[in-house]
Amino acid sequence: MANSHSDISARYDGRGRFVPPHAKPLSGREGFFKRTWTFLRNPIEGFGPMVYNQPIVSVPNFGKKLHVISDPEGMMAVLAKEANKFTKTAIDARILGPATKEGLLSVHGEQWKRQRKSVAPLFRKRHMEDLAPLITEVLHSFCKKVNAEPELDLNAAMAELTFDVLARALLGDPKGLDKDRLKFATRNVVTSAGTLRPDDLIPWPRWVPRPITPKGSAALRRLKRAADGLLAERTKHPVEDDLISLLIAAKDPKTGEGLSAREQGDNIIGFFIAGHETTALTLTWALFLVGSHAETARRIRDEVLSVCGEGDVLFDHIEKLTFTQAVIDETMRLYPPAPMLNRECHEETEIHGRKIEAGDTFLLCNYVMHRTERLWDNPLTFDPDRFLRNPSLKSKGSAFMPFGAGPRICVGAAFATMEAVMALATLVRDYEIELPGDCYPRPLMTVTLRPEGGIPARLIKRT
Repeated sequence: MANSHSDISARYDGRGRFVPPHAKPLSGREGFFKRTWTFLRNPIEGFGPMVYNQPIVSVPNFGKKLHVISDPEGMMAVLAKEANKFTKTAIDARILGPATKEGLLSVHGEQWKRQRKSVAPLFRKRHMEDLAPLITEVLHSFCKKVNAEPELDLNAAMAELTFDVLARALLGDPKGLDKDRLKFATRNVVTSAGTLRPDDLIPWPRWVPRPITPKGSAALRRLKRAADGLLAERTKHPVEDDLISLLIAAKDPKTGEGLSAREQGDNIIGFFIAGHETTALTLTWALFLVGSHAETARRIRDEVLSVCGEGDVLFDHIEKLTFTQAVIDETMRLYPPAPMLNRECHEETEIHGRKIEAGDTFLLCNYVMHRTERLWDNPLTFDPDRFLRNPSLKSKGSAFMPFGAGPRICVGAAFATMEAVMALATLVRDYEIELPGDCYPRPLMTVTLRPEGGIPARLIKRT
């Protein structure tokens, strides 16, 4: 049963608008140990009124300063305008290092540029149009399973769906890929590596290893074996234009040097993690929101029937599914897949009028930014129409940054959005989503933002 942490009346505001589960801010009166313990247990619950009400909050941090930013101007300064002065922090490197130390998620500078260029062609519009029918094939198979077994956990089911999309559309659907074991391994790696511990608050040097649990270590070994196997298979039997082939063929334009075996393998593991876990969570939260709000379900179904009829949702349909897209946007506002980013400053600068010194660190809290009254009307309510009333909410530099911003913005953001819209449109048109009456799951952050305890549901085929 999903974890319920609110009575029914708390799910609606005074005007009858649905208020989904959210992390209640600290009161500001807690002591140091209470604040620290809360942050370690669930980082999005570890912020008080100052972070929600001020664009930047600075606190001492082992001789330097930690700056918490929840404002688009500050976010853009760190992630875009002055991105060359910042890198990911040591703790970020220590958390992701065991899995993706030499991959796109972790590297910087010229190494990052070389890798980014190698995978970017896969996500160009022309190529994504070719990938859309593959998503449709996976949706067909998924719906057959749902028809046979309508009772499921949304989180687990969406992880299955999106991993199958990853394998089919991005990895070329290689033979012998043990998808079920890799899904569990990916989740275990994220859970083990992404759960904060007290020693994570100490600014260890980047080279200090961060051990993970035996279960996480075993899962990581499984991912590494899978990545090595995929590379070996594709080297023997090359194909064009899937992710593995692009990594193998990537060459530095200046030196002609290709990616090392470690770089290739770590990038595949990075796509195991980022290529399905984040989209799975977006769909999980979206289906929870739709299943909790009958009017939204009706409007999506009406829109999809109007645009697509009873047939497949095609690439050309996506831009016409404006309300369905707005529901995905509102889902990512309320539950950004990566709710917090870390950065370390390496060159003195100034942000929001404050002097920033080399060695200062940043928490960039898009989860808080997406829910602050300074920037949003009724930020805690579920209101997809806000993006239709005001399209500028999605403009560059706005307070909506579910994928980050600047040069390191998620390379697969457009593909993930396409996949999410196609899946949500298909599932809501074709199925009734039934949730338990007490389903109101607490958002819990590891690296990603998950519903604590999962979300049990029944997907009943419409007739």
